[in-house]
Amino acid sequence: MQPRRSEGPFMSTQNSTINRDSQAYWNKRAATFTRDATSDYERWLLDLLALEAGEEVLDMGCATGTLAVPLARAGHRVHGCDFAEAMLAILEERAAAEKLPITSHLLAWEDDWEKAGLGKNSVDVAFASRSLMSGDVSACVRKLDAAARSRAAIVVPDSLLPSRDPRLLTYLGRSARRPRIVRNVTRALASLGRTPVFATTRTFRPMRFSSFDEARADLRRLAGPEPFTAREHRLFDAYAAQHLIHEEAATGSGKAGEQWVLDYPLPVTWVFIGWRADGSTWA
Repeated sequence: MQPRRSEGPFMSTQNSTINRDSQAYWNKRAATFTRDATSDYERWLLDLLALEAGEEVLDMGCATGTLAVPLARAGHRVHGCDFAEAMLAILEERAAAEKLPITSHLLAWEDDWEKAGLGKNSVDVAFASRSLMSGDVSACVRKLDAAARSRAAIVVPDSLLPSRDPRLLTYLGRSARRPRIVRNVTRALASLGRTPVFATTRTFRPMRFSSFDEARADLRRLAGPEPFTAREHRLFDAYAAQHLIHEEAATGSGKAGEQWVLDYPLPVTWVFIGWRADGSTWA
């Protein structure tokens, strides 16, 4: 394992507040984040990527290695990129334990990818799985496209963002608009002369937390922007008391630990968008 750390500003000045908040959130979530590609979603994505033997891969927003680890086990050299140090720390431990060909990069979309060694034609395949939700979508697509010698792909939501809970929003009497990320990605690819292919799936994401305070804070985030009205405060407190459930969870040492879960999964519709870096049709 060869950890790399980007030099210079970690985030652009324009988006620093938003991204620092997100970084802190994902660092906190690292301990309970899914580590294994066992769900239908991961299998769906790996099948669509259809990697050829020996291809070098860039996984942008790799988290703890949900996809990077199985890809490395299959013989691919993987560059795992994430802006959350805690996620990368777990990835590095996993890669070291199995001696996997994974290089970690503390890297955000806004960072200088050239400095990280991930500039033009640096890998065979570059993809981002559920890690692009906002910001300058066109710039992010261009970075993936430039890094890929052969193919690139991105998976983005085509429903409410994963950072919103439609059931809770309805309960509070709030509304939220669907994102336009699919449209924006498609437009960015058209400007590059790329021919995208599309596939769709739906997931139901379980929400697990290490404490009640963490669970309540995250549920509050899923309700949308502050401030709450007095009525929304009362409704939210009742909702959290009803739907946040305490469970016992096994720890790494085999001892029972504390875990809080939301008693229903969050539904999200995802769109896979794949393209060839030379403008030809994805086969």
